[in-house]
Amino acid sequence: MTKKVDLKEDYPIHLRIALLIVLIGWIIAFIVVPKTEVKPYKSDFKIEVKVEKLPPQLKNIAEPPPPPKPKLPVAAQSDEEVQEQTIEKTDFSGFEKQTEVDLPPPDFVAYDKAPQPLNLEEIQRSVVYPEIALRLKIEGDVWLKMWVDKKGDVRKVVLVKSLYPPLDSIAIDAYKRLKFSPAMQRDIPVDVWVSMPFRWRIHK
Repeated sequence: MTKKVDLKEDYPIHLRIALLIVLIGWIIAFIVVPKTEVKPYKSDFKIEVKVEKLPPQLKNIAEPPPPPKPKLPVAAQSDEEVQEQTIEKTDFSGFEKQTEVDLPPPDFVAYDKAPQPLNLEEIQRSVVYPEIALRLKIEGDVWLKMWVDKKGDVRKVVLVKSLYPPLDSIAIDAYKRLKFSPAMQRDIPVDVWVSMPFRWRIHK
């Protein structure tokens, strides 16, 4: 008959034997394995310091004198002495209040009365049709946006829709010479943007 093995009873014995074997193994490893020394890292990079002599121009430079010490306040002995030592009034001439920054108006400005061109026909009559555009038979509209100030003068012209570069350039220069009646907002002139076409037509 085979003898039954009770694992629960033999477990403490097997555990002690296993721990003893592991302990013996660690002791043998410490004895057999050679010791290794960890050496700190040393860089091969060398820094060379060069000392240059000062040029003769810098050797005999005199040090500036120290600033004078501030005077201690002393009580004045009379009113006349106070008036003599009083700082004169600062002249603020040339620092007058500056006007507002000259900036173009927003894209939309509400107004009661729209600006009207006063010399549009005169400007159009003075413009000469470019020969190259006549040969190519180019005609149409150049759309421009103008900044009209409170006096009715054109301050800036922006190209919105191009037709042909030579015609665009002439149209911009022509509309810079336009004069408008100013836009009115509650009987007050205001700066506005005005969009207008410059029409190029070949008359046959």
